[in-house]
Amino acid sequence: MLTPIIREDLLYYLWKTKSFDMVNLITEDGQPVKIIEFGTQNYDAGPDFSNGKVKIGDTIWAGNIEMHVYSSDWERHNHDLDKAYDNVILHVVYEHDREVHTTTEQFIPCLELKNRIPKKLKQNYSQLITNNNWIPCENQLQNVPNHTVTFWLQRMVAERLESKTEYLKSILEYTNNDWEETMYIFLMRYMGARVNMDPFESLAKNLPLSIIQKNKDDLQTIEALLFGQAGMLLATHTNDNYYEGLKSEYLFLSKKYHLTNIPPVSWKFARMRPAGFPTIRIAQMAQIFCNTEHLFSQILDAKKTKSIKHLFQATPSEYWEDHYRFGTDSIYKEKRLGAGFIDLIIINVVSPILFLYGKSIADEQYCNRAIEHLESLKPEKNKIITNYKALGIKTSSAADSQGLLQLKKAYCDPKLCLSCSIGNKLIG
Repeated sequence: MLTPIIREDLLYYLWKTKSFDMVNLITEDGQPVKIIEFGTQNYDAGPDFSNGKVKIGDTIWAGNIEMHVYSSDWERHNHDLDKAYDNVILHVVYEHDREVHTTTEQFIPCLELKNRIPKKLKQNYSQLITNNNWIPCENQLQNVPNHTVTFWLQRMVAERLESKTEYLKSILEYTNNDWEETMYIFLMRYMGARVNMDPFESLAKNLPLSIIQKNKDDLQTIEALLFGQAGMLLATHTNDNYYEGLKSEYLFLSKKYHLTNIPPVSWKFARMRPAGFPTIRIAQMAQIFCNTEHLFSQILDAKKTKSIKHLFQATPSEYWEDHYRFGTDSIYKEKRLGAGFIDLIIINVVSPILFLYGKSIADEQYCNRAIEHLESLKPEKNKIITNYKALGIKTSSAADSQGLLQLKKAYCDPKLCLSCSIGNKLIG
């Protein structure tokens, strides 16, 4: 048996949009069918549609509706052993190949849609999901109205923020809903970029924000705490007074606060630009913590993106002007946190935490402000944005570029064209 060039998502689409031939519907065992209520799609575990109502023969049934490409998928998915499917009143399939039953051996009526799908719709769908283009609709995108694309990208921005808050929720739970501590850990994690995210998060979790705040007026103490807890002060550099000073300070602080450093082997320097070395990022964070107290509260109070940018403008101490690592001299260069990186902090840290906060307290002003900050920033530059631009989709802000990144990852790559407004325009 060859698998037809369709997936269950086509059946969901047909059902929700009522885009199939509904004249003289009949079950595979010969009973006339009238659909009274199509039900509501279920995105969680369990049958595909709940609260359905159908008339089969002379009897009206209310319950769940399940869909499969083949009716035999019922048993392949072990629904015949799952009591959650005992309330299924109708099995809707692309092709019927066998009868199926519930855990109590109750026969489930089956409705086949194979010969009820409009030919043009099936062709459009197959054309999208079977090609190997960069995105399924790249050869047809110019046929989609601009307002459809604009509307969908606006939705993608909010969805992108939602997806970014998933990990953030786990940090919030870890801190027992302490938003300042959550901001601290989340920001530290992002400072590690992809390579050093985990050790930066471990560093933050092993050095409570409260200890930093107790010493906020002394940059060298904050540096000693951060570098010491990072396990970067275990060596000996007798000719480096700055290093030895931090090391001596940390030995005292570690006893005072009962601190244990994370393993130094956690840090990665290889194949990284020196400006992104963890030593530089830690030095920049030390300056931020010295300059700013109650960072999350200040972000909540800031109405303008410019005010938030100011919070992250940090230049490390003088030692780092001619160093990238301890004990090794380098050419003089100021290591100020760059404007582009600050924009990325707003995109990936500030906006998501504002969005989550707004959702948590049911106050849309913070969710809207999260999006407004994205709208105030220049669009990101990367291959994905460049490729969309070549297809005619332009970006004017980081909100646009974030929306496109979400579109590519969540819809184009898995070919979920039927869950996308752009795809719907091309299929229907």
